[in-house]
Amino acid sequence: MKKIALSFLLILTVMALSAQSLNVQTFRLGLKASPSMAWMKPDTEDYVNEGLRLGFSYGLLAEFLLAEQYGFATGIHISYFGGKLSYPIEEVVDNQLFREKERIFRLQNLEIPFTLKMKTREIGYNTYYAKFGFGGSINLKSTADDKFYATDGSSISRNDINIYDEIPLMRVSMILGAGTEYSLGGNTSLVGGITFNNGFTNILKGEDNLSQRKKNARANYLEVTLGILF
Repeated sequence: MKKIALSFLLILTVMALSAQSLNVQTFRLGLKASPSMAWMKPDTEDYVNEGLRLGFSYGLLAEFLLAEQYGFATGIHISYFGGKLSYPIEEVVDNQLFREKERIFRLQNLEIPFTLKMKTREIGYNTYYAKFGFGGSINLKSTADDKFYATDGSSISRNDINIYDEIPLMRVSMILGAGTEYSLGGNTSLVGGITFNNGFTNILKGEDNLSQRKKNARANYLEVTLGILF
């Protein structure tokens, strides 16, 4: 993945230099708000994904037009995502032994995407696009809700636990998206699309207390992008 990312950045650099030689220097700036569905894919044995969680992201959009039908799309986004995992434990809470835990992860990251955006020519008032690239993000805040289960069926819960030290500072992802822009005149357009943010770095730190195996999971989300570009 590192080689792919470096190759991708090299291609963008060559394209940018080519665009400068052609005096193509169009710049667009905008805003976006994106509801999402997020989940975690565990790679540690006996860790189970327990379904989807609602998420959200918002922030600035920025585009550098390198030629008539492709450009470099980036921005600064605040993303809220997470997931729910269950896994076996042997943990004493309030003088009672529990054998299983369900944890809901709530993560807040600041992400900067680096994507190549390819567009069709305008058809009526619409332009259709596809984008591909990578995202790098920094963890800003991490909390969790835990539910502990005993063998007799009883359970207890602990909410709003600070797990910032249990989440890596950096997350790297692959970004795939497609959508449409509706022209409002000039360079201004409404943006609508779907983007898949596929994490490929581990989102957990440390070892499992029961098995002593390294904890490992990927965080992914699928978002609906709604925005405006000027």
